[in-house]
Amino acid sequence: MATGFKYLGIAFLAAAALARPVAARGEQLTGMLEGPGVVIHYAKGTADWAKRARDLFPAANKNALHTLGMTTNRRVSIHLYATTKGFRQATNYLPKDTLGVAFPAASQIAIDCSKAAHFGNNSFNLTLRHEMIHIAFGRLHKRTGQSVPLWFNEGVACMAMGRLKLGDPRQLVRAANTGSLFPLQQLAHRFPPDRILRELAYQQAESTATFLIEKHGEESVRRIVERMDNGLTFAGALAELTGGADFEAQWRDYVRRRYPLLALIRNYFSLFSLLALFVIFAYIVYRFRRRRLRKRWADEEEFDDGGFYF
Repeated sequence: MATGFKYLGIAFLAAAALARPVAARGEQLTGMLEGPGVVIHYAKGTADWAKRARDLFPAANKNALHTLGMTTNRRVSIHLYATTKGFRQATNYLPKDTLGVAFPAASQIAIDCSKAAHFGNNSFNLTLRHEMIHIAFGRLHKRTGQSVPLWFNEGVACMAMGRLKLGDPRQLVRAANTGSLFPLQQLAHRFPPDRILRELAYQQAESTATFLIEKHGEESVRRIVERMDNGLTFAGALAELTGGADFEAQWRDYVRRRYPLLALIRNYFSLFSLLALFVIFAYIVYRFRRRRLRKRWADEEEFDDGGFYF
């Protein structure tokens, strides 16, 4: 991670439901660069980003192939914008914290290079890898007529990115310990527009993919894709993989066990706060023991018969 890349927040928008390609407005993409399977259109001042996109694309495509067992067979078009304003104008004014977005039906990816520069060079690589997962899922939809729910699409994309930290990790801890996790059905088609709730939705999505891999093996995502290729719906493919078990119930239990109440306390209290609480507790114990000792001395004096003491 680049220095200062503590939290990127939710800088990616779910793309599975977005069919419209970027609009021909805002910044003019006057530059063009081509590579194997990709063409990059870029705005003035983003030529270096375009070269980076060309160089990183093969690995991002290979990552999608490894994760899903498939990738796109269409040429991918990447649009690079120099400013957030230009990026938002071209993408129908997505939330301001959006760094990249994919339009699977058009095999297009748009990236805000100004945000990538702000968050560090590695964020650009992670964004490209993330969006390529959406492009590959788009191919699955076109090939089979079946789509995966948004929470699964985003969860797999987040997991495939690797080291990115999404938002405040306490969001998921708090939700797991207060019974306020979103029902997965609520995240099947869209995520909340509110930034904080959207961060929780992304963290939940990533945790479902992590749980799936941990419980059913590294091949589990590819096995779901294969079953959908053979005619099953996502729900049918997931049920066949899990043996008919209630996936959401198992995932919720996994989250609660993974993020126990102690983790919630640890996240909300600093080390100094815990030390202060320990000192207060120790003082209370000390006072209690001292009071009990004084009472015992008083009882002994009351029954003293003048015997000898050694």
